[in-house]
Amino acid sequence: MAIGLTEEHEALADSVRGFAERNITASVVRTALDADEETRPAFWPALAEQGLLGLHLDEKHGGQGYGLLELSIVLEELGRAVAPGPFLPTVLASAVIDGSGNAKACAELLPVLADGSRTAAVALDGSLTARRDGDALVVSGTAATVLGASLADVLVLPVDADGTEFWVAVDAADVTVTPVESLDRVRRVAKVEASDVTVTADRLLDDVTDRRVRDLAAALFGAEAAGAAGWLVTTAAEYAKVREQFGRPIGQFQGVKHKAARMLIALEQARAAAWDAARAIDDLAADAGFAAAVAADIAADAGVQTARDAIQILGGIGFTWEHDAHVYLRRTLTLRALLGSSKDWAAEVAATALGGGRREVVLELDEDAQPTRERLQAEIAELAAIEDKTERNTRMATTAGPSRTSRSRGAAPPGPSSRSSSSRSSRPPGSRPRTW
Repeated sequence: MAIGLTEEHEALADSVRGFAERNITASVVRTALDADEETRPAFWPALAEQGLLGLHLDEKHGGQGYGLLELSIVLEELGRAVAPGPFLPTVLASAVIDGSGNAKACAELLPVLADGSRTAAVALDGSLTARRDGDALVVSGTAATVLGASLADVLVLPVDADGTEFWVAVDAADVTVTPVESLDRVRRVAKVEASDVTVTADRLLDDVTDRRVRDLAAALFGAEAAGAAGWLVTTAAEYAKVREQFGRPIGQFQGVKHKAARMLIALEQARAAAWDAARAIDDLAADAGFAAAVAADIAADAGVQTARDAIQILGGIGFTWEHDAHVYLRRTLTLRALLGSSKDWAAEVAATALGGGRREVVLELDEDAQPTRERLQAEIAELAAIEDKTERNTRMATTAGPSRTSRSRGAAPPGPSSRSSSSRSSRPPGSRPRTW
């Protein structure tokens, strides 16, 4: 299973994977890893031309009119390629801005972020404060670790103004951006410092909250972590098939095969959690925060754990600089650190669940399944109304008989389709412009 479930989603994933195989090769990643300074990758214009940067944005802002679910599919594939460059920081920033009620900010910033002519980054935390100056805010302070800030033209920052939370969009030229030593040297972090920077009313991101930003980050970071985990599971499993010890492949040893199986389980959980978080946010579900918290806990941790397990299965070669396993470990550890402690996210999930919070489960069935479901519901209601146990058992055996008989003749039971329950997943092909 991957994040994309429909045929259209699978086509999108195949397209992005093909682009990555052609343009984000091992040498491209190694060039970014070994570079003294982070630069925009050479494939950036070609990536922008695919229309993927605006996949989740409205068409009136130069986007494709889809949602976070489609964007998560792209991020999974780019995560598999451990892509350098500002794609993730930019789409996170545009998603945050898109949720603002400030029409001027959206009209000014979203088109240039969608076409790739400008890039952006988001500070998930910091110590920035502001004082009011009429309709404007004067911002000062520091955000110590901002993913992609060195390559960003626009920075989305959280500020505190006399106890009130604001989110603002500032030009990178108006602040000081200082690269810092980064664990992930393929895509690095930087420090952002503001000193009496005036933010006018058309750059105040109304209606954006810290919770909303963290939910978006959880969904998108989780999708990329799932992509990285996918590469790690495949790499470890393929190596275990050919590496021999004591006269047979190491994949035949119980300790190795069980570790590989646990990696696959973690990967599937990460994909499911990232998919659900993106779908919930797209659908404006009341429990979207719960789904995002699950993704922040499960998907990010799965990325780190599969990286560690892959290095163990790879053995000595997995610890070398020449093998790419450490690049994926660096990437997943950075995603985990930027999202915050998994213990905090797990505590939030537990508190919500103990308070009765649940994600609604909806199965989208084939159209011809509905009459069968209605018939079965009526039969079950009749059975439930029978108080005598012997009579009820007799009726159950009689009622179930024809169903088993029809099954034996080859009739297939109605079941859930492979489509997601998201309304976006049900769009007919061609109902939206596509560039992939």
